[in-house]
Amino acid sequence: MTQLNWNELLQAADSSGAGNYEPLPDGVYELKVVESEPTMSSTGKVMFKVKTEVQSGPHARRLVWDNIVISPENPKSMGIFFSQMGSLGLGKEFFGQQPSNEQIAGAMKDRVFRGQVGKRTWNGQDRNELTRYMPMTAESVASTPGQVASGSPAPAPAPTPSPAVAPAPAPAPVGASPAGAAVPPAPPF
Repeated sequence: MTQLNWNELLQAADSSGAGNYEPLPDGVYELKVVESEPTMSSTGKVMFKVKTEVQSGPHARRLVWDNIVISPENPKSMGIFFSQMGSLGLGKEFFGQQPSNEQIAGAMKDRVFRGQVGKRTWNGQDRNELTRYMPMTAESVASTPGQVASGSPAPAPAPTPSPAVAPAPAPAPVGASPAGAAVPPAPPF
């Protein structure tokens, strides 16, 4: 059997930051679902245990966990669930096929999205939590590695003006200079 050099292994582990359990700074990160498992919550509801990994920047490879609970009796909660799934690319077409919980968990795996990461205190310790799922956009992919450009989704593009002709400007009042014309200075008194 090969003898391991434990000093080298300890040094490599220390330099990797793998033992760093300090919460990530609040912000938006590019995340990838690395594990997803269907299970039951303590209240008997369907729940997906999700493990995500930061994809780039100084916090690359750090992990963030989430529990996504299905609450069929609460339409608002279901709206949030379907929004989260849409951010992962699992939309109406996917759910229209009546997938099993195992198929949903499998479809989540390896999906990349933007996640708003915050903190909460649990058992006296600060821990990260995913407070919002957002789809990847061209803007977020092109932003600085690590935390994504901003803490909110990209603004919607401005509506394209219609090709209608703009109304003519109102006529100038009598004695007024036309718009853009130089107005001579008032004479001194």
